[in-house]
Amino acid sequence: MPSALCRLTMAWPAMAAKALCIAAFGARGTGKTAWVKQQVASAKPARLLVWDFKHDPSLKVGMGKPLGSLGEVIRAMDAPAFQLRYLVDHGRDVIAQFDLFCRAAYAAGDLLMFVDELPEVTKANSAPPAWRRCVNVGREYQDGGKVKRLSIIGAGQRPAECDKTFIANCDVIHTGRLGDVADAKRFARSWGVMPEVLTNLPDLEWIEKRADSREIARGKLTFRKASAAPAKPPKG
Repeated sequence: MPSALCRLTMAWPAMAAKALCIAAFGARGTGKTAWVKQQVASAKPARLLVWDFKHDPSLKVGMGKPLGSLGEVIRAMDAPAFQLRYLVDHGRDVIAQFDLFCRAAYAAGDLLMFVDELPEVTKANSAPPAWRRCVNVGREYQDGGKVKRLSIIGAGQRPAECDKTFIANCDVIHTGRLGDVADAKRFARSWGVMPEVLTNLPDLEWIEKRADSREIARGKLTFRKASAAPAKPPKG
């Protein structure tokens, strides 16, 4: 399986030669999910695996075939290419499901894994073992006699509620407005900006830090306008 299947080029061409870990943070309504969807659309991964904790209607388009059975998801991952979105079963142990989901991702390899609502399955100092393995060694590893790679995108509202190891391993941290001052102070301290920059961001505006650069990027999420329908010729 070509390793390029799991590599994200997106907005970081200099980092495209490796599998990436990316975090997307921000309060509700700041555009983090829309931003992730744009990155996935740009990357066009041949193998996409999505953990959809809340059965998000906004993930219906372009984020994989929805499946409510984890067994069915795992069987579908035998295909050379797939776009799958697991609808989490809230009537069963969610952490056990997530651990199995991550084990399946690691075994398959060469894919992009998107975990939405990361604080629901990891905490600052605890996470399922299979998730830890994906984060710590997923860049490039050998499994089943093959060299494999995993790219990971994790999204949540508050960095403080997410696995610290994941954040520390991120190649890119992308954030919209942070509603908690303590969260803003943590990033502000390490990025060399004032906390107010992060707490006062308008909706859809973002700040981004790459691990391989001292620069802080800023921008605003934009959307393509639908093309106007061609005018109908006059009758007669």
